[in-house]
Amino acid sequence: MDDRNLVAVAEQAAATAKTLRGPLEGCTILFEDGRVFLGCRLEYADSSLDQDAISNALAAGRVEGAYRPYRIGLYAPVAEGLPDVAAAALLRLQEVAVPHLNFILSSGSGERVEVPLADLLQRAGLA
Repeated sequence: MDDRNLVAVAEQAAATAKTLRGPLEGCTILFEDGRVFLGCRLEYADSSLDQDAISNALAAGRVEGAYRPYRIGLYAPVAEGLPDVAAAALLRLQEVAVPHLNFILSSGSGERVEVPLADLLQRAGLA
């Protein structure tokens, strides 16, 4: 699956999101074995129950026996810049992803930006 399709499928996954506070968010994870799993943001009245799209897609893949995320497409229609990646998702990926995992981030403006996991961890103060 190429980067354009990773983001396009993530955009479709975002359509199933349930949001109360944040933007819609959809994710596509391509695992090392070639399988692809989707996730979406789910928000609840109690924000401690919220789930980010990446963690949902990661869990879906793990349930089916996919172990090492290889590439991630993340779509969230934000007004400015690129979508934020949840700190919890970054920490989970740090433990299970292939070395040099890259994200393809899109806010729906047509722009797709590739960002390494290591850079996102550093920006979040988690590296």
